[in-house]
Amino acid sequence: MNQNQQLVNYFKELTAQSYQLLNSLGLSSTPIPLKILLTDLSARLVDLKESMIINYQKLNRPQYNWCKTDTNLGVGLNSIGMLSDRLSILIIKEWCLLNKTNSNLKKANDLYQTQTMDIIYALASAKPGSSSMNTKITSRKSSVIATSWEEAFYGLFSTNIVNWESQEILYIKDIKSLSCEELRNYIDWFSFGNIQRNEYIQYCEELYWY
Repeated sequence: MNQNQQLVNYFKELTAQSYQLLNSLGLSSTPIPLKILLTDLSARLVDLKESMIINYQKLNRPQYNWCKTDTNLGVGLNSIGMLSDRLSILIIKEWCLLNKTNSNLKKANDLYQTQTMDIIYALASAKPGSSSMNTKITSRKSSVIATSWEEAFYGLFSTNIVNWESQEILYIKDIKSLSCEELRNYIDWFSFGNIQRNEYIQYCEELYWY
């Protein structure tokens, strides 16, 4: 089996493991107030972090001498960090299509066979790039840290889960019915959540190669 196919298989298994995390979270089909969501969902993700990272590590990501990889310009947004972000969002979207209100098996399958597999093949062919191009100019910082590729991907995935769930309010409920204080809380979280997401994207890029 060549290197590219080994990596395709690895990312398919990573995707399957990530579905299992979503299955164990018991996500609600209806929007939950932000304060409760951030407290409860974040706590569950922390509780599952260690076991999920171990599960990711057991997949035995193919290791190569990456210093010999072609690092010419032209990677653009197809860096490991940016592609990992896209993969994590597609995993969440597919899971929601299968498990939330008005589930649609056909749409979920089509999403996997087209968009998700496309990203998996792009990940398998990725070259070292710069994910920092997505970083916002801001004085705000989060306290996230990752010391391995698996921890970085889990951090990115879990951050995107919380971001996705917190944004449900924008698509299901009438945000004009929310109080000014609650709206400010959402704006504050969306800002911080995206900063945290961008930092994990950078960790994914750096730790995958080095």
